Amino acid sequence: MSSLLLGKNRVSEAEVMAVPDVPFTKTFHPVHHREIIGAIKQSLGAFGLDIVKAEYVLAAEGKKLFSVWDLNQGNSNLCWSLGIRNSMDRSLAFGVTCGSRVFICDNLAFSGEYITFRRHTSGLDADELAFLAYRALRMMLPKLKAFERWHEGLKGYSLPQSDMRVLLVEIMENSVIPVSRFHDFNGLYANVYDDSLYGFHETVTDILRDSNLMHLPKKNLILNGIINGYIDKLASANPNQLGDFYQQRYQFLH
Repeated sequence: MSSLLLGKNRVSEAEVMAVPDVPFTKTFHPVHHREIIGAIKQSLGAFGLDIVKAEYVLAAEGKKLFSVWDLNQGNSNLCWSLGIRNSMDRSLAFGVTCGSRVFICDNLAFSGEYITFRRHTSGLDADELAFLAYRALRMMLPKLKAFERWHEGLKGYSLPQSDMRVLLVEIMENSVIPVSRFHDFNGLYANVYDDSLYGFHETVTDILRDSNLMHLPKKNLILNGIINGYIDKLASANPNQLGDFYQQRYQFLH
C-alpha cells in the first residue's frame, strides 16, 4: 500500500481485525490492533462516551494502524475526536491524541500531541492493556475539553490580509499543505471562511481533509504551533487581551 493511497483508501474495522497476528518473541510482545480497539472501546464506555464515526488506515502490510473516532460529545458546532495509533513492528508506541471535527464542513483537527501508553514488551497482558487504555483516556478527556475551547477561541481573533499571507507562506514552507494547493486555499478562504484565525485554521484543515490520516496529527501540530506563534506576537501589542486564550492553550498542552 503506497503512502499516496493511505489517505484516500480507508479500510473497514473488519479488515483491521483480520490483519494477521505477529508472533511474540522473548522481548517483544506486539499488541494486535484488535486488542487496542477493544481496550479503548471498553474505556470509553466507562466514561459514558460512544463512537459515532470511525475511520481506519493501515500501512506496512497491516502492521501500522491509525484511526480516528468521533465521539458523542462536544458542542453544537463540533464533536470530540480521538486519533489512535498502534504498530506491530516496533516502529512506534501505541497512543491517543485529542481532536475535533467541525460538523458543517467535516473538517478534522488534532492537537498533534500523543499520550503514549507504553512500548510493546513481553509483560503486557489484557488486564494491563485495559488499565493503560483507561488511564490514557482519563488523561485525554481534559485535553479534549481544552482543545475544543482553544479551537473555538480562534474565532475571536481577526486576521488582516497581510498577516494571512505571511502565515500561508509559513505553513507551505513547513509542508503543512503543498504549494500546489495555493489557489485552492485562496478560493476557500475568500469564499467559504471568514477573515479570522479560525477561518484560516479551517481553510487549512479543509485542504487536509483528504490527506494521509497517519500524517495528519503531525501536520496539525505544526499548524497549531504557527498559529500560537502568531498569537504570541499579538501579545506584545495588548498583553492583557490573551489571558483566557493562553490558559486554554496551556490546558491542552499539559
